[in-house]
Formats: sequence, structure tokens, C-alpha cells
Amino acid sequence: MRIRRRRSLGAVAATGLLAATAPLGTAGAATPPVTVLHETYVDRSRPSPASELQPAAPDRTFETTITFPTEAKGRLPLVLLAHGSNGSPDKFNRLVETWARAGYVVVAPLFPRSSDTGGNLVGDYVDQPADLSFVLDRVLEANGKRRSPLHGRIDPKHIGLAGLSLGGLTTYGVVFNSCCRDDRIDAAILMSGVLGPFPDGVYEFRSVPTLLVHGDADNLYPQSIGAYPQLAAPKWFVTLHGETHASPFEDDRAPSDELVRTVTTAFWDRYLKGERPAAQRIVDAVDASAGAATLQRDSG
Repeated sequence: MRIRRRRSLGAVAATGLLAATAPLGTAGAATPPVTVLHETYVDRSRPSPASELQPAAPDRTFETTITFPTEAKGRLPLVLLAHGSNGSPDKFNRLVETWARAGYVVVAPLFPRSSDTGGNLVGDYVDQPADLSFVLDRVLEANGKRRSPLHGRIDPKHIGLAGLSLGGLTTYGVVFNSCCRDDRIDAAILMSGVLGPFPDGVYEFRSVPTLLVHGDADNLYPQSIGAYPQLAAPKWFVTLHGETHASPFEDDRAPSDELVRTVTTAFWDRYLKGERPAAQRIVDAVDASAGAATLQRDSG
């Protein structure tokens, strides 16, 4: 296991993060430190297929990044993050650190075959819901072990899942498809999410709080337009005008970066911490965007 602690992304970045998560402090204040763990989990019960970059393997291995606020006291909600095709947890450092500094344990596995090092085998998405459930099992086990750096840090009754693009499809599977539903997930965020079939199941859009965030300059934007009416309340849909597929969520600079950090953090606060005023923070952030975003919602 490798452990490192991060304190700041630099003065400019720190100011943006603090603005996005106002309860942590004001601009110019010290950035709360986060601890980053690197764990490797191996599922020996399922194989990995061959890809252009990787040979077939008898197991599925997950290099997993776990980030949490270093100085936090008590148990914290957990957020799983599913990267997109040709992706990696390392592409989400700013968003992950924002969530961690707001009081979350963020768990981001590297999928064995759809990642940038795994060969971008898109069809492997059908196995990724089980991947997330496996990683969640391992992390919650560590939460109960006294010698683990995660011991006692996680509140296992408050778990969220966020996914980008193909990771969004994985998220839809985990939360809503009979093939692979994991009832431990209490809230979900779909970032430029793709809604597609799983061969061994059907969709059952039960009432799990869900936030869709998608840029209307992305040619996959109709995916979220089509998905939103199918979701049960409470549901939220933030359209980022002029934004493309991945930039608002990954570490690429994009006009909506701060808005995305604010809205997603407020959503977790509302549905994982139970902070009812956080819902208004979503509304206020979109209203303050001066037309850069619009909001649809059904609070149920």
C-alpha cells in the first residue's frame, strides 16, 4: 500500500476549490489536506479478456485510489467514481479532491480493460458493475479492520456512485439494472452518461436520487435527454451550455469546472449527508451561472 498526503494544487486552484465548496472556508484560507491511498484489489473469481494492450488474464485487478480529508473526525459517506472509456482515476484529481475536502471518502478504481492502460476495450463495460461491487466490498472490509488506514472512516449506510460516459453506463447498471443492481448505493451522479443495455438484465428505474450533468455540445447529450424522463424522483438534470463530453469533469480546464464542483458536492451533501439546504445550493449555483447552465428537477 502507498500513502501520500496532498495539501494544495497551487494558489489559483485552491481558490477555485474553496469557492466550489464554501463550507470548507473562504478564498485565501488554508486548503484542508487530503490523504491519498493506493490499494490493489484482485478478484480471482472472474477473468479479464484480451485487449490491444493487455493479454487475457484469469482474474480482474483494480488499482484503486482512495482519497479522504486527513483531519476529518468520525465516519464519512463514501463515493465511488467510475471513469470513462480510455480513462483513469488520475484524470479526476480536482473533482475528487473537492469531494474529499467536503467530507467524503472517494474510491476510484482503474477498470482492467476499458482504461487507457487496459486497452480501451469498451465492451468490457458489462463486467464493470460487478467490478464496482467487488471494490466496494473490499473497502468496507478495510473499514472494519483495526490495522487498516481506513478503519472507522466510512459510514457504510451512506454510499454514492458517480460515473463519466462509459462509467455512467456502468453506474446505470449498478443502480438500476436487474443484472447487477447493488442496493447499497443511495445516490448517483451521471456525468455525460450513456444509457445502454446489459445482456442479462432489464432496467428498473427505482427511486434513487440521481443527478444528470451533461454538456449540450456533446453529441451524446441526447442520451441524458432520453434518460431523464425514465428516472423516478428525486431527480436533477443540469445542462451545461456549450460544453463537450469530458472536459467539465476531468482535469482539463473548462468554463463549467467550478459549477460542476459546486453542484455535485451539494448533491452529495443533500442525499448522502441529509442536508436539506444543500438542494437550494444546486439551484443557486445554476441561477448564478448567467445562462451557462439550466436546471430541470423533480424533488418528488
